[in-house]
Amino acid sequence: MVGMTTANILTICRLVMIPCFAIAVAYYSAGFQEGQPDERLRWLAVTFFAIAAITDGVDGYVARRFNQRTRLGAILDPLADKALVMTALLFLSWNPGRAFDQLPLWLPIIALSRDVLVVFGVALVWIMSREPEIKPHWIGKTASVLQMAILAFVLMKAPVVYWQAPLWMAGICTVISGAIYIVQGTRLLGAQTGG
Repeated sequence: MVGMTTANILTICRLVMIPCFAIAVAYYSAGFQEGQPDERLRWLAVTFFAIAAITDGVDGYVARRFNQRTRLGAILDPLADKALVMTALLFLSWNPGRAFDQLPLWLPIIALSRDVLVVFGVALVWIMSREPEIKPHWIGKTASVLQMAILAFVLMKAPVVYWQAPLWMAGICTVISGAIYIVQGTRLLGAQTGG
């Protein structure tokens, strides 16, 4: 199969784990609301999330180390990353039964807004130039790592004090990375249009 490397297989496995994670969280939350929480489901959700988060780094390392970078991987890897974080953010921010400490709604809103802007920008650059090259910035990667750490803390029911500071840092990094991607996209479009 074209583009089906070890790195891509790891990424696809990560995508498959996302609905498994979501189902475990949903059933745990439903049980919590009924007064019969099954802690095994919560730890199953933690396990799915942890494995998916770890493979986020592993598939990238494998792709670089063994020269397995493919166009498919370039599309699937960020898609899997965003899908995992967004799924967890939405479940843990809109949490009516309070099965978990509730994350503030502003975090998924700014994260989703940034990602929509990036996708829109990449699509626009693609239409204009057919070769978008928006490279990930370390601030964007830092935002993703912080978001995953916060989500892991919340899933494990760590005290709020442990993740309060990283929460604000994640929000700031997310906003800054969004601004950086907008500047990169604007420059690319300007270069294509001769502006």
